[in-house]
Amino acid sequence: MTKPEKALKVGFAGCGVIAQTHIGYARAAGGEVVGVADVSTARCNDFADRYGVQRTYTSVEHLLDVERPDVVHVLTPPHTHADTAIAALTRGVHVLVEKPLATDPADVTRMANAAEESGALLTVDHNRLFDPPVLEARRMLEAGELGEIVAVESFQAGRASERGWLSDLPGGGLGDLVPHPLYLQLAFTGAVSDIEAYVFERPIASQPEELRVLMRGEECSGVLTISVNATPAMNTVKLYGTKMTVEMNMNNMTIIKRREFQLPKILAKPMPNLDEARQLVTQTIRNTVGFFTGRVRYYPGMGELIRRFYDAVRCGAEPPVSIADGAEVVRVTSKIWERVGLDVGRRPMRAVG
Repeated sequence: MTKPEKALKVGFAGCGVIAQTHIGYARAAGGEVVGVADVSTARCNDFADRYGVQRTYTSVEHLLDVERPDVVHVLTPPHTHADTAIAALTRGVHVLVEKPLATDPADVTRMANAAEESGALLTVDHNRLFDPPVLEARRMLEAGELGEIVAVESFQAGRASERGWLSDLPGGGLGDLVPHPLYLQLAFTGAVSDIEAYVFERPIASQPEELRVLMRGEECSGVLTISVNATPAMNTVKLYGTKMTVEMNMNNMTIIKRREFQLPKILAKPMPNLDEARQLVTQTIRNTVGFFTGRVRYYPGMGELIRRFYDAVRCGAEPPVSIADGAEVVRVTSKIWERVGLDVGRRPMRAVG
């Protein structure tokens, strides 16, 4: 891999679990991590020792004023994203924020204003948009191979990791899971005008266990489902087109293309199964070889997004995910919580039908 021409000075605000993934990709993209900040001195020092970062800080403001980085990764809890990002933006530092961009549309406006006034770039880590299956689906759509998209289905199964700040997040664990499937869906539905949302819980459960959202987008309709009990854990998106349907699986990094076969009926019945099996076997072998040879890593979309963002910083280009796209995810998320009877910033939700 060719090293980027210009190294960027990079700071990390937050040293939690996700920072461990960011740092490898930041360095691969030509970032020199000059300092890290965290409210927990122990966590900050442990991270710095583990990854060879020389200087640690207990506040992002101190890091910014001393190190004067080119870029800051905001990896703090979601409800702190806005203030942390604005502290960097007002100093002219480019900012990459972990998903979601913020938890309140008003905070997004403040962040956008700070970016515009300073001229610094602001982007959000919608990393799955850059996973190989999604990039291939977007290429196919632009090439007309899918025809017109008539519907999108996004499904996520699994539980949010236990973290103390979940109690400050609208929707709690469900709120932590929403951004990924939502931004994937919005990439194909376009801006949303109408939303119907429902949460469901079992009588013995203390928190909702399933969220279902039906939305009308500029381009097509969409259905989003999150289940904390379905097994196995999965993250899939289906695009239903007039020429072809594709299913992206972000856990397995595969994309299955389903189309009609103009064959005699006796052959047309088994052919789709055989074709899907061929696709799965081929992609599984390729992904396995890529993983063992180091060409494929965990969260590949994050690596691609960080590389594109750093290139944008160097060249003064547009960031890989626009503020408008990040804002739409926050706006729609807030509308979802309104529909299920949750005031933004408050827990718990009450199930509605």
